[in-house]
Amino acid sequence: MKNFVLGQYMPGDSYLHKLDPRLKIIATIVIMVAVFFLKNIYEMMGALLILIVILLSARLSILKVLQGLKPLIVLSIFVFVFQIFFNKGGEVLYQTSLSFSISSIIAIVVITFFYFFLMRYMKLKVLYFFLYVSLLFVSLKYLLYPDVYYSFNLEIYEEGMNTSLFVFFRLITVVSLATILTLTTKPTELTLGTEYLMKPLKIFKINPEEFALIISIALRYIPTILDESFKIMDAQASRGADFKQGSLTKKVGQLVSLLVPMFVISFERSDQLADAMESRNFVPGKPKTKYRALKWQTADTISLIFSLLLLGGSICLYILF
Repeated sequence: MKNFVLGQYMPGDSYLHKLDPRLKIIATIVIMVAVFFLKNIYEMMGALLILIVILLSARLSILKVLQGLKPLIVLSIFVFVFQIFFNKGGEVLYQTSLSFSISSIIAIVVITFFYFFLMRYMKLKVLYFFLYVSLLFVSLKYLLYPDVYYSFNLEIYEEGMNTSLFVFFRLITVVSLATILTLTTKPTELTLGTEYLMKPLKIFKINPEEFALIISIALRYIPTILDESFKIMDAQASRGADFKQGSLTKKVGQLVSLLVPMFVISFERSDQLADAMESRNFVPGKPKTKYRALKWQTADTISLIFSLLLLGGSICLYILF
């Protein structure tokens, strides 16, 4: 969670940083829709290449964006494994027999013990987890002494592998696009862009200024609240609390000790924000002047055409193939 980057802004002077926030919001939505029109892994690999080009044009570190995907690791692994094991379409790509014996059960217990014992010392926990799964697989595959008590077949099908990779890459692409939007757009510009785009909602008596302000405050305080939670966790850890180890009951109790001060800090932050807005004569529902006016430029038009071409291309691929 310390590498959670959604909602943060990275200053820069790249092509993407200079674009109009209205264009970036529209283009992000259009490209996301285009991604959902893709139907196979080859088309999705093309979308990933376009995503890399966008990252390079924004001069953003690919590792920085990947760090923002860490909260989705558990969901991604679940989707990946679910599709591989339960999608039985196509040809069999891999087939093997796994067995439980006394030696394999002992090995699984020992490996699991050392996995949880050494987890607190590991920095690359994802790679450590895959190492753990690989050792379990080797134990079930080759440790057959003295007798096999239960065996089962593991089969990986072509369609299951393709679908799992397709869903995995689509999830990464969609979340990365949202991350790029927040990394290259200031919260104030994001608020202005959202407000301009929501002006037609006045027909339904919805105030776009207030709605955009809510979104802006939420995005602005995501990293702030996370930073406060890390400080509380460090303070609790200095007093002997361990949020990573222990039984489920103990973890729930430690979570309560984290949530209570978090709620208190959140209410204090909201009071401070309300006082700051009141000191600046903020009145909900009243018309406000703009310190900065948004200007649509030629680069914005070119970028909009590019995003619409991507959408049109994905629709054509969906219809034709």
